[in-house]
Amino acid sequence: MLDVGGNRMGKRGLFDIEKYNFEVVYANLSRAKKPDVQSDASCLPFREAAFDAVICSELLEHVPYPPDVLREIFRVLRKSGMLLICVPFLIKIHGDPYDYARYTDYYWSETLRAAGFSGLVIEKQGSFWCVLIDMLREMILRKTSGGGLLSKSWPKMFLERMVSLAKAKAITWDSRSHDRNETLYSGFTTGFGIKAIK
Repeated sequence: MLDVGGNRMGKRGLFDIEKYNFEVVYANLSRAKKPDVQSDASCLPFREAAFDAVICSELLEHVPYPPDVLREIFRVLRKSGMLLICVPFLIKIHGDPYDYARYTDYYWSETLRAAGFSGLVIEKQGSFWCVLIDMLREMILRKTSGGGLLSKSWPKMFLERMVSLAKAKAITWDSRSHDRNETLYSGFTTGFGIKAIK
């Protein structure tokens, strides 16, 4: 398995590919991420059909032209190989070193098909309430890091706990809104999880 843009060190979130019994090769432009191979994602130094699966998580917003990366991933995947992508949509702009764009599910569908992929599954990762809570969390983080009363230990811990509880509620509310196909809420998402097959 190839993890394009993968980070061996300081992983965020709960998912860690190292917990599974896969032989993983990390490719990253940054040496600080401790990759097995230092490489630009649009020019991977691997032979054709070298991998059964490719993970591309939180990378494509950091490249100026995602179709180049997707064509390279298609090239190094074996026939019937699987690509798993995670990309943000309505979240804070962040550099790594740069942040270029956010794309809709329609863009990903057309771009992946143009690169040769099929069997697409594109799922929203959070809707209206998750977007709202993420924006509030960012505001609270900024307010509690600059000194003053909110940066003191107990108010900060209280606010962090409230945001954590609100995020859990937001996930529940988003799933209920999705179940009822409420269009007001379904027009928002924090990002997409995508599966594609070569």
